[in-house]
Amino acid sequence: MKKIFGKIIHGLATGIGSFFNVLINIMNVIVVTFEGIRQLLLMLFIVGCSTIFIFPIIPLLLPKEAMYFIFAVIFIPILGPKFISLLRYANYTLTEWMYDRADSMITGQKVGYESISDYSNKYKYEQEQAQRRAREEAARRQQEEMNRRFEEFMRGFSYTNSNAYGEYYQNDYNNQGYGGAYNGPQNIGFKEKYEKSCQTLGLGYDTDIYQVKLNYRKLAKKYHPDINKDPNATEMFTKINQAYEFLTEENIKKYKQNFS
Repeated sequence: MKKIFGKIIHGLATGIGSFFNVLINIMNVIVVTFEGIRQLLLMLFIVGCSTIFIFPIIPLLLPKEAMYFIFAVIFIPILGPKFISLLRYANYTLTEWMYDRADSMITGQKVGYESISDYSNKYKYEQEQAQRRAREEAARRQQEEMNRRFEEFMRGFSYTNSNAYGEYYQNDYNNQGYGGAYNGPQNIGFKEKYEKSCQTLGLGYDTDIYQVKLNYRKLAKKYHPDINKDPNATEMFTKINQAYEFLTEENIKKYKQNFS
């Protein structure tokens, strides 16, 4: 009976996801269309103001329907993207929760998170990470452009030690983390400690900081000495805390860059 109910939920999740996707696509078309109209009206307004002094009076002579349309042209491009973002958030949170509940019923094993709020938090976290990566990529490109311009500037000089300076600059550039991989004997110890920490918290090596925090909270509660009276609980609780302290966002990124 649970398997049948799970398949029904899975089908509903697919239908809801398709509905959200259609709605998002429609809103994208509307926003793009109204943005184009807004740009056209803005251009006409600027041209009209520079050539005909009475142009600003024209809106006062328009019927109410035309004024409503102008207000829509002004505000839809501003509010539309926020509404689309809200639709994507609702789509991800609801459908992912339903899919995991359906898979849990079909397989008889726990899949995903306990609460729908966990999916909400994960979506927000992933969006924040995507924005952070976009900022980092923009900063990297800006740095590369500055380096390129600097090198072009330096080529205009004929210093005898330009070669040495170029090597120094490139080494400094690599040491700042913009190029090259992190190498050395300490890499071996780092890799082993990272993988052991992931195993302690029941995580895959491709985990993220959100999943680290989620698993830590569950295991810390389970093995807390005040709750768990098992003789090994205190030792396990210590290991869990050590693993959590090691699995920082920086160390996760470092492992993925060098060992994934």
